[in-house]
Amino acid sequence: GSATPAALEVAHPDSAGSGRRPVSGRVPRRLLGRLGVLASLVWACAPADDATDLDAVTDEVEAVVWRFHAADTARDAGAVIDLLWPEYEMLVDGARLGYAEVAAGSREFMGSVDVFHTEWSDLRIIPLSVSHAISAFTFRDSIITAAGELIRSQGPTTLVWERRGTTWKLRFGDADHYGIAD
Repeated sequence: GSATPAALEVAHPDSAGSGRRPVSGRVPRRLLGRLGVLASLVWACAPADDATDLDAVTDEVEAVVWRFHAADTARDAGAVIDLLWPEYEMLVDGARLGYAEVAAGSREFMGSVDVFHTEWSDLRIIPLSVSHAISAFTFRDSIITAAGELIRSQGPTTLVWERRGTTWKLRFGDADHYGIAD
C-alpha cells in the first residue's frame, strides 16, 4: 500500500515571502477519514429542487431513525441489518467496521442480552439533498446481559442516510460509548 504522511503541511497566512509557511501538525487519520466521507457525500449529493423537498427528507429520515430505534430496542438484529446498505461502514469507539462485521456483531450482541433499553435524545436531522441526510443524537443505554451483568453507557451517534429509489438505509455511522458511573 501507499505510505500515509505523518503530518500534513498547512499554509499559514502570516509568514513572509509567499505569504505562507509550512506548519506541521499531526492530523488523526480517523478525523481525516470522517471528514473525507462527509465531504464526498456533500459534493456528490444532487441539490434539492426546493425547501419543500428538504422538509420531506427530514420527515422521511426521522421516521426511519425511529424505526431503527424500535428494531434496536426490540433486539431485532434482522430489522437492524435490513436498514443497512451493503456498502455500510461504521466507526464504533474508534474501530472501523464493514457491513459483514456489523451484521455479525448485531446478531451476536442481540443474542447476548436479556434487556436492551436505549433512550435517544437531541435528535437532529440534516438533509443534504433529496437522497442524502445526516442524523445525530445522544444515546443512553442500559443493558442486562444473559449473564445478569448491567452495562450502562452514553454517547453521541451520527448516521449518514442514503435513499435509493424510495428506500432510506444507512450508508455510514459513528458511535462512541462512554461508561456511566453508578
